[in-house]
Amino acid sequence: MAKSAKIQSVLIHGKALEEGTLDQIKEVLSTLFAHGVGMSLTQTFSDLLEESGVNIDQYGLQSPKNEFQPDMVLSMGGDGTVLETASLDAVEGIPVLGINTGRLGFLAHLPLEGASQALPSILEGAYVVESRNRLEVDFPGVDFELGRHALNEVTVHRRDVASMIRISVHRDGTFINRYWADGLIVSTATGSTAYSLSCGGPIVHPDSNAIVLNPIAPHNLNDRPLVIPSDGTLDIYAEGRDDHLMLTLDTRSHKVSAPAHFKVRRGQRPFLLVQLPGVDFIETVRRKLHFGMDGREGPSQGAAQENLNDVR
Repeated sequence: MAKSAKIQSVLIHGKALEEGTLDQIKEVLSTLFAHGVGMSLTQTFSDLLEESGVNIDQYGLQSPKNEFQPDMVLSMGGDGTVLETASLDAVEGIPVLGINTGRLGFLAHLPLEGASQALPSILEGAYVVESRNRLEVDFPGVDFELGRHALNEVTVHRRDVASMIRISVHRDGTFINRYWADGLIVSTATGSTAYSLSCGGPIVHPDSNAIVLNPIAPHNLNDRPLVIPSDGTLDIYAEGRDDHLMLTLDTRSHKVSAPAHFKVRRGQRPFLLVQLPGVDFIETVRRKLHFGMDGREGPSQGAAQENLNDVR
């Protein structure tokens, strides 16, 4: 956990605007403007607001030039928007607060509804910053236009054919396994509640310095997800009947030639995620994924408190 500081400037990124969110987004901009916060928008989000008829000039927005150094980045959208925000060069080393306009909200956990009321205390330093490991991919010949880092996972999988592919994995020269499967997920602890979870992977606490190797639909019954330390370098070799495979870094996909040989390692710089005081990972998993909930025992303490707050 890193120390919090007062926020005097923010960079704001967002994707497609959901129906009914525009007024709430304008409330957020008005709150920031009223508190004297310098604001800049990414070009993508600026275009979206202007296309929606928002007069962005009234908020005193600054041009996102090199001299504009925000204290915090606001990501307007769902978890996918946070993943996209994490790939931007402009956010390197800057804490990112996810304002959730989506559904689940593991990374974007501050609901847009009520965000304008919560922001004043956040601007005064009522937040904590978590360091989340990222993965870095070394694949000669691939143009990683939006960066070679992934916050959730790196995957390699078959593309146009129904047959399995073969994936061999070494770590620092030591053989780990050879998988016959539809693909392989290399997941961070942050990504353990995403694609890896849907493929039967374990939930890994983000404070754990670990990654998960999780085969996608493996043919061998004894191939199971493996949790290993995040240090070291993975050498991955994938081949199949098709002459191309798919390599993904979070939401970004790349068509690569087969056989494919690439390396995955922990990124040198972590992703800085803003959390609100009192937010607990386990309780978030319990509340959003119903982990450990049993109808015979009623809702968890956190869920019960949330229901009580809803009534109030």
